[in-house]
This record gives sequence, C-alpha cells and structure tokens, in this order.
Amino acid sequence: MSAAFKLDDYQIEAVEGARDQLRRGGKKCLIVLPTGGGKTVVASEVIHRAMQRESRVLFLAHRRELILQTSAKLKGFGVKHGIIMGSHPRALQHLVQVASVQTLAHHRDLLAGVDLIFLDEAHHAAAGSYEEILTWFPKAVVVGLTATPWRLDGRGLADIFDCHVIPRTPKQLKEEGWLVPVGGWEYEAIDTSGARVQGGDFATKDLVDEASKPRVVGDIVEEWQRHAQGGRTIVFAVSIEISKLLAQKFREAGVPAEHLDGKMKMAERDGVLARLRSGETRVVTNCNVLTEGFDCPTLEVCVLARPTLSTSLYLQMVGRVLRTVCFDCGARNKWIDAKCRNCGGTNLKRQARIHDHAGCLAAHGHPYAERDYSPETTVKGERESIEDAQVRTVRQKRCTACKSVRVEYPCDNCNYSPTPAELKVEFEEAAHAREIAEENSPQRMKQQALAAAFARVPERGRKAFFDKMLHTRGLKAALAAYRSWSGGTAWPDKEWRHQSRAEASP
Repeated sequence: MSAAFKLDDYQIEAVEGARDQLRRGGKKCLIVLPTGGGKTVVASEVIHRAMQRESRVLFLAHRRELILQTSAKLKGFGVKHGIIMGSHPRALQHLVQVASVQTLAHHRDLLAGVDLIFLDEAHHAAAGSYEEILTWFPKAVVVGLTATPWRLDGRGLADIFDCHVIPRTPKQLKEEGWLVPVGGWEYEAIDTSGARVQGGDFATKDLVDEASKPRVVGDIVEEWQRHAQGGRTIVFAVSIEISKLLAQKFREAGVPAEHLDGKMKMAERDGVLARLRSGETRVVTNCNVLTEGFDCPTLEVCVLARPTLSTSLYLQMVGRVLRTVCFDCGARNKWIDAKCRNCGGTNLKRQARIHDHAGCLAAHGHPYAERDYSPETTVKGERESIEDAQVRTVRQKRCTACKSVRVEYPCDNCNYSPTPAELKVEFEEAAHAREIAEENSPQRMKQQALAAAFARVPERGRKAFFDKMLHTRGLKAALAAYRSWSGGTAWPDKEWRHQSRAEASP
C-alpha cells in the first residue's frame, strides 16, 4: 500500500474481494462502490501493486475530469503513468496509461499489449467503443468500477462481467460515517405527464416548457433562499437553456451563480468549478455535465430540476453532495467524528440537502434506501412500448374533492375541476409538503409521534387550531403550522378554508 494513502477497511475489502474473485477464475470483475466511496483510490491501490509486478495497465474513462482526477490519485500513489487524451502530451514509455475512451478508440496502434484494464464508470461498458477496445486485448484481466450498475437500455452488466464485489452499500457507508446524512425537501414536481419516453428516459424537449415556467423557476430560487442557508450548491437542469435561465434568476436574487455546459472552453469550465470550490460562487447550474466524475466534497446542496426515469442518473446526481469533508482543511473525515483527524477542527460537513423539484425521490426512493446492487443480465424479449411507459410514469395525484387518484383535472371520478385560485392554494400546500427523512431516523420518528398524537385530536379541535392560525398568521403560515402539527401527514380540509373566508368577508 502506498505511504501517501491509507485505505479504509471497506476499500481494502474491495481490493481483496476483487483479487479473490479473479483468483477463483474470474476474468472480468465489477466493483460496485457508492459515489464518494473512493473507487479511484481502490483502483490506484490495485494499479500500484500491479506496477510492482511490471504489469501493463490501462485505465479507461470517458470524461476529462475523470482522467485528470485518476492521474492525480496515481501520482499520490507514486505510480508513473502516461495520459492518452486528445492533444495532451503522451508518455507511452510508462507501463500504466490513463486513456480517454474516445481518443484510444481512434488510435488502435498506441498500445501493443495490456495485462490489466480498469473501466471507470463501468455502467458505460456496454457502449460500442468500450467493447471494441476490450476485443483488442483478449487476454487482459478487466476490473470495472461503478456506483450504479444499471442501464436504461436493458443491456445488463452481468453479460460483460463474470463476477462482482459489493463491499458496501450507500446506507452502510452513511452508518459508518463515510457519507453524510441527507435532509431537504420535496416540492411540487415538474409535470412529466406530457413528456414522451425516448431511449428509456424523458425526451428533453418535452420537458423544457414545463421546466421554464415561472412557478418552477421561481420556486427553485425562493426555496433555495429559504432552506439552503447559502451552502455550495449544484443544480441539475433539463437543458442548457434552462440551466442558463436558472443561473440568471439566482443572480437576480443576489446569489453568486454560474452556468456550466459541455460546449464551454476547458479553461472557462475550470474557472467556474474553481470559483465554486473556493466559495466565490455559491451555485453552479448545469445540464448533463457534472453527473459523473466531478469531485467537490464541500458541496452541500443538490437541486434536482430535471426529472428522470433512470435510478442510476438520480443516484449519480445526488451523490455529488454526499461526500464528507472538513471545511477548514479539506481533509476527508467521518461525519460522526467530533474533530477533524487532520487539523483538529470541528467544522465538519455533517449533512447534505436535496431540493427535489423533479419528483425524483418519489420515483426512485431515498438515496440510502436498500437496493439490489448486483449487476443484471440483459433484458430479453419485447421492450415496454413508449405509450405504456408514459402511462406507467404519469404523476398521479389525489382529487382534492373526492380524494380519488386522478391523472389530471377534471377528476375522472367526480368531474371536479378547481378554479385558478384554488389551484394556487393547492400549489402552496404541495410546495412544503414533505421533508426528506430516512426511515427510523430521529426526524422520522418525531414525525411519526406527532402524527400519532394528531390522530387522537377530534376534528373540532383541529378546525379550531386552523381557524386561529388562519386569522392570526394568514393562509400560508396556517397551512404550514397545521402540516407541522400533523407530523407531515395532513392538510386542513378545504371546506374549512372556504368557511373561514366567508366568515371573514363583510
């Protein structure tokens, strides 16, 4: 093991588990480790050992940020290596090469032979360029790294990798202190009912109109100001145009914010991220750029402003804010520690926040929910039709009149259709409807205790409380107070509001 890095227990388990699988006859092993778990550190340790045996190693990645971060880690492990990426200077004399998939695919003659291949973000391994490169080196042992071993196109990683290792799940790393707890809010989601499904996910152009509505954009900025407490933030938008719009609205609200996209020059992108890391910029908005390979542990808030049917993409997005860090010195620490192990300070990151404006938590669950992280085999047979997928993914709600589930107004059951004023009240309720909490957490247990006590209060007592709040604090505050009193389980009856308004009218 390199003197520069001391692997944690679970990282050692990942290394030894992969070696054990390969000793048993496996040729292609997948290591599944959560975002923030240190997959590159694990890879660097294995490469460090392979270099000592004079093995030829190829590390493949599909993004510039991943390649540069891997290079930095390998330097820390004392591994001399070259980089194969675009016009970057090459050093092909080294046994270890870190390569861009896109560049290497067009330069078959650069490497004569390879003994060990690492595939970073290995859920992309079913792509043609990866498969082609692997055919060049049929005798090489292959190790894949991923936090999310699923693909929307139905192609299974179990068809590529013949063995796998899962040293820890996200929930386990959180409980051990290596990933921070998650709090935050679910807000009224961007409407996806009219969006087509293409390639397994929502068609971007079908989401743009909904995502750019003043209600959505204004809510994102307003709720960030209300709840984010100025924490360094990453925003995931549905398109480049919406990302630019959101950055502009944040700036108009006095928040230092910048947009970032893949078409920007590298120096410009690096400048944006440097200002985010330093704290000069508090919010960076993007579209499909910072979902993978972006390592900024001081990020505290993830704003989900793009709906997705992909659990992998959802977990990659929220994973950007789960890393632990000491804000004083930048060292990685367990959030459960009292002091930083490096500088002795107490300014440790102890929680991340999610602001979900896209219905992602409802669709995919809490980031620390129990999931099966085993690689899947390819889905065979007829795929689900676009029409069936649209029906399956329609965001259903309950009718405020008859409480039956409906797709849209007028209600399918009672034909009720609210007035624009009533719809506004409904939105105000939904905007603060659910606070994000894990099952069995103190926060969730407190909510459950409140809900149990609330259930014992007679209806007249509930109405009296609401009437008092309504007349002394106003509608929005009354709704929030009632919701809090119920443990987040109930809203006051709509008839009470109509009655109270009538009584208040001259």
